[in-house]
Amino acid sequence: MAAILCNGIGKLCSSTCDALGSILSLPCKACGIACDGVTQALKSPFCLYLTVAMGLNIPPVIFAGQAVANGGGCNVALQWLLINAFFCIVNVAAAVYISGKVVHDPNDDVDGGDNDAPYIEATMESNKTEQQQQQSSSGIKKFWQGPFTTADETRVVKSLTKVGRVRDVLCYDPMVAVYIIIGIFYIIWQSMGFSRMNQAADCGGGEEQLITRALSCGFLFISLGATAFGCSVCCLR
Repeated sequence: MAAILCNGIGKLCSSTCDALGSILSLPCKACGIACDGVTQALKSPFCLYLTVAMGLNIPPVIFAGQAVANGGGCNVALQWLLINAFFCIVNVAAAVYISGKVVHDPNDDVDGGDNDAPYIEATMESNKTEQQQQQSSSGIKKFWQGPFTTADETRVVKSLTKVGRVRDVLCYDPMVAVYIIIGIFYIIWQSMGFSRMNQAADCGGGEEQLITRALSCGFLFISLGATAFGCSVCCLR
């Protein structure tokens, strides 16, 4: 009786730990997927594009944080800076996504991740670890393939060169299409920043200087970002 009770408690604790481990590891898995793309991009000519994107979009986020820390004396300026910070975060995420999609070679993906045999409780612990690694690899593969990519489209992408993948990503990727629309609003928002800067100057408090710096980074990214992306594409082999 005592052995049955201890065995049941042991299974309950083991199941609880496995569930908590799966939940707690989700951020690490997401970080691993992003790091996989960033690492490959940093080893490629897209390092230049990522450097420009991060170097010119992270400072406006910091400026927005400074405005919040100062108490937001001018609501007009604070609103513009916060929305601009959101656009900048999207720019960085899009740069990582586009770079990762282009430099990620689908032919390097390990096939069979979706056809793995189900885990049987009686297998050894090493088999469980191997299955978890295969599932992680399969998740990374699915991420870079895209959630809307069919099997036929995957076979076509595998036959493309890196330059061909640039065209495929820019012209046919749904997430990039959404980012292009967001990018149009980003350019409009930068233009609106001049009027918000003048309004902030009337309020006082120094927020107009933060907007001026954010605008400088924004228009530099619009010009240098496109140039850096073009240079990165030209350097692809």
